[in-house]
Amino acid sequence: MISHILQSVDIFVILTFLITLLVAYILWNNVTRTPINIPGPTPWPIVGNLPTLVASSFQNKSSQNRSDRFLELREKYGDLVGLSFGNFTQVLVFGYDKVHKVLVLNADKTKFRPSNAAVAKKLFPKEAGVVLSNGQEWVDLRRFTMVALKDFGVGKKSLEEKIQEEARFLVELLSKQNKKPFDVSKVFSKATSNIISSIIFGSRFDFNDPVFIRLLGNIDYLFKNNAGVENMIPLLTYLNPFSKVPKIIKKEIQLKNHLFLTIADLYLAGTDTTSVTLQWTMFYMIKYPDVQKKCRNQILKVIGEDRDPVGKDKDNLPYVMATIQEVQRIATIVPLAVPHLAVEDIEIDGMTIPKNAIIFPSLMSVHRDPSLWEEPDVFRPERFLQNDKFVKKEGFSAFSMGPRICLGKQLAESELFLIFVSILQRFDLSKADENDDLPIDGTMTGLTQQPKNFQMCFLPRQ
Repeated sequence: MISHILQSVDIFVILTFLITLLVAYILWNNVTRTPINIPGPTPWPIVGNLPTLVASSFQNKSSQNRSDRFLELREKYGDLVGLSFGNFTQVLVFGYDKVHKVLVLNADKTKFRPSNAAVAKKLFPKEAGVVLSNGQEWVDLRRFTMVALKDFGVGKKSLEEKIQEEARFLVELLSKQNKKPFDVSKVFSKATSNIISSIIFGSRFDFNDPVFIRLLGNIDYLFKNNAGVENMIPLLTYLNPFSKVPKIIKKEIQLKNHLFLTIADLYLAGTDTTSVTLQWTMFYMIKYPDVQKKCRNQILKVIGEDRDPVGKDKDNLPYVMATIQEVQRIATIVPLAVPHLAVEDIEIDGMTIPKNAIIFPSLMSVHRDPSLWEEPDVFRPERFLQNDKFVKKEGFSAFSMGPRICLGKQLAESELFLIFVSILQRFDLSKADENDDLPIDGTMTGLTQQPKNFQMCFLPRQ
């Protein structure tokens, strides 16, 4: 029956219909899509610039890093690059000057998140946490979260004691490795997650607790699968039958409300980003043992071996502080900031970011901007020192910039400092294999850029 009908239809009629449909779509798209005077690759009908990114991936198989592929577009089109996916306009922003103008000087127009963040909308269609909320809802949630964090001890001695406690458990675990090669990626996530658990739940998990291990596995999956191509092309999140995200959410979450989502934001961000940063600090310490030695000498001179480090020690450890910041700069754990939304047209140096455009600021390009950093590709902690004192640099954007700067910045800084110092205070760190050159290019997983798999040895100091 069906074959008979198909045979009776003139192929010319079918082709004419399809061509008419395609032309109608192109005309409709040109009418409805906001004109853009920002340079960028020419979009294809319907799929926009998706083929451009796919082609770039195949041409550069050694890099699956979306941030790196965006940087390739910068070389061709400049510090503002316009992309389209269907009816959505996206703008990539590069370099300190342009990112600062977009996120800081035009903060009132860009301090919003895209409402079509596909994965998040699929999971939580009615509510948003502090990361994805907008307007008065965001103001209220951010204020509530900051007050709650203070009540939980952030910025106070009580939180410092929780971090010290977790650092002691971590040091004990590392001591048990008996100088054997060890992969730190898993233990750091357990330590940082436990600190958040202590804040929110009032207690920590045992490192081998199966519930804790399952929770970390789910956090890892959600964090790495909530920031990819599905958020750039929203339709894909509904077409992907293999996504485990909804199953995880349904299994782990009973209440979908603002409070839960805000806690989830803190848990996800506080676990992954700080853990990855600690991995990079270890990576650079074994890659540059002279820097490690300078840090340790300063730690032993100021703190000694018999007491735990405290927050106030920062003022007397300028080289240590400079080293931590230089690791954050050169590694740039989050190469692309969480996307922003333009709520009205924004004029930037003669170009217009159109209203409703989704903005992707490149923090990696800020941290590698030669107008700010001399020899930006060189690991040099001394760039954060002046007259042997630690100095903050305007272009340092590890926690982004503008009103949407990371809410957990203070907590993350405390964790990084206290855990880093505790480890160097008690161990000599070395490569597992002296012939390992430790390549500095990382691997992009979700939002964060992690060092490629490496092992190291922790040699207890006598």
